[in-house]
Amino acid sequence: MRVETVVLGELATNCYLVESDAGTVLIDPAVYTDRLQKLLHGRRVDYVVNTHGHFDHVGGNWDLKKRGSPLLIHHADLVYVDKAFPGHPGFDRYINDGDDIAGLHVIHTPGHSPGSVTLVGDGIMFTGDLLFAGSIGRTDFPGGSAADMRRSLALIIALDGDFRVYPGHGPSTLLSVERRINPYLQEVRADG
Repeated sequence: MRVETVVLGELATNCYLVESDAGTVLIDPAVYTDRLQKLLHGRRVDYVVNTHGHFDHVGGNWDLKKRGSPLLIHHADLVYVDKAFPGHPGFDRYINDGDDIAGLHVIHTPGHSPGSVTLVGDGIMFTGDLLFAGSIGRTDFPGGSAADMRRSLALIIALDGDFRVYPGHGPSTLLSVERRINPYLQEVRADG
């Protein structure tokens, strides 16, 4: 899989273009800007996937839908999209734990929001606002849950092997590094 990144929007959201033999997925298009258009450079996007429904991860959806790309999100986060973008065009599909989207496996990882998902491919994972380099996502927003976050983090750190972690904000990292140095993951492991 080939991953390209562009940082978009007022909250510096990482938007990822993931290409493989199984298709092309665009993850978390915060806004549809010249920078995103340049990244796409006329390429077809088979799926637009939102790791969760907060405004800073979904704002570019509808311009991409006009280009013919289907929009995917977990149904539990539709409420946040509705609040931020009333009257938005609908999503084309709701994703669930265990789904496969062009070679990316969906893991439902609530905590930051009820419908947060992590997408896992061959040696890579896209964690949205679940896991960051050296930190984790907030749980004090409406719908956030510290207990759910701990359970979701436990799922991620229990995965076999190592993964390049592509978070919703900030630099990429390695899961092996985060298992070792991230204080939040160490706390989850100590409780496990």
